[in-house]
Parts: sequence; structure tokens; C-alpha cells
Amino acid sequence: EALRAAAAPSAPAWQRHWERAVEALGLPVLRLPSGAGHDAMKLHAILPQAMLFVRGQNAGISHNPLESTTNNDIQLAVDAFAG
Repeated sequence: EALRAAAAPSAPAWQRHWERAVEALGLPVLRLPSGAGHDAMKLHAILPQAMLFVRGQNAGISHNPLESTTNNDIQLAVDAFAG
């Protein structure tokens, strides 16, 4: 059985927060289109949401056992979040 659901829109103000946090680390801001799902599909109805994507290894494969990232990239995400 398939589930059809609309993507969760990101809140522009929260997107700007992430962009400023990434810029503060001296990193380029890359805007990625995303049909956000998972928790965002429900949460955006009651609170704003936006996502920070972390660079992936293995050609960026996601939601798969081959999904991987580096410790350095995880640390950058933590630093952006802390900012």
C-alpha cells in the first residue's frame, strides 16, 4: 500500500537562520529542493521547520545502509546548530 502526502514546506525565517549559521562558519550556502517528509510532515502543521542537510558520502545516497558521512561534516552541522 502506498501513502500519498504533501511535502512539508520549510519556514523561510528558519531557512534564513540555517543560512546565517552556515555562512558564519565560512561555508557556502547551497539551497536544495526537498520534499521534506518524516517528522516534518506532521510537525510543520503546529510549528515552523527547516532542515540543515549534511553532505553525504557514496554519491549522496540516503535512507539506505550505504548512507554515510564524515566526522568533519557532522561536526560542521553541530557547529551550525550551536550557532
